[in-house]
Amino acid sequence: MNETMQTILHRRAIRRFDEKQIEEDVLQEIPLAGLYAPSAGGRQGVILAVCQTKEVNERLGKIKRANSNPRMARKY
Repeated sequence: MNETMQTILHRRAIRRFDEKQIEEDVLQEIPLAGLYAPSAGGRQGVILAVCQTKEVNERLGKIKRANSNPRMARKY
């Protein structure tokens, strides 16, 4: 397994992102790694969106925030 996949499969939190584009072959591996990410005990459905356009990513973020359940972030 290449170094990029090793990093993705073992990393669990991202706090900042680079502006640069990534190579297409690496981009194709990222959704596969996303399928292995934790999902609250498997109770959350998986939705993957892959895009390298900043404006589209910002719109997707707004859509995601508008449709998120704020209760999911609270501890009981």
